[in-house]
Amino acid sequence: MTVLAAAQLAGIALLGRKPGSLFSTDQFGLELGQLATEAASAIAQYYDWQKLKKLKTYAGDGSTIAFDLPPDYDRMLKKGYIHSQMWRTRNFRKAVDEDEWLLLQDINLAGTPGVWIILGGQMQFFPALPATETARHYYISNLIVGTGDGQPGSKATFTADGDNFVLSERLLKLALIWRWRAQKRLEYSEDMTNYEIALAEEVAKDRGSKVLIVGPERYPSDTSAPYPGTLG
Repeated sequence: MTVLAAAQLAGIALLGRKPGSLFSTDQFGLELGQLATEAASAIAQYYDWQKLKKLKTYAGDGSTIAFDLPPDYDRMLKKGYIHSQMWRTRNFRKAVDEDEWLLLQDINLAGTPGVWIILGGQMQFFPALPATETARHYYISNLIVGTGDGQPGSKATFTADGDNFVLSERLLKLALIWRWRAQKRLEYSEDMTNYEIALAEEVAKDRGSKVLIVGPERYPSDTSAPYPGTLG
């Protein structure tokens, strides 16, 4: 389903008419087109959707500290780690803030395998990744728009009526309905509730089933030693 088709379904529910285009001079179509971009971005930001997850790797050379982020980088996963190829059971620790980042370098203190922070649009590590090290993490791509139904995302915003949303078009339609009514200062609480119910259903489907573990977990997967390294 194209973004225009989703907007036309929303248009029928709102005013009983279909916009001919979202990028022409039709006021109703232009309004839905603008809201479609806002709604699609909000849906993508809400959850770590499987379709938007990508893997990024950084190969160490013993001296490089800063690495460019992927061109389509939007954000890190809400719960994600940067993994070490050398230290399979330990992850890089995120610096609390820029002040701690500077302090660790000033006193030359870092745990194993190291610390990371995003500065100036770059992923930075301290100490520099050794030549035998590869850091890996998943991130959320900003390519939420495809150029044809069923095609993977290739751009970040809608620019043509034939574009498609790589996530749920039903969610996009429901989002357009409540957002348009809210914009016009009309009653939209029921429409927003319908959207939120559908959003929860899509998240549940995307997350999939979870494995049930019986008995206590010996070593939680998201923990590490308080200071797994040496002072120097």
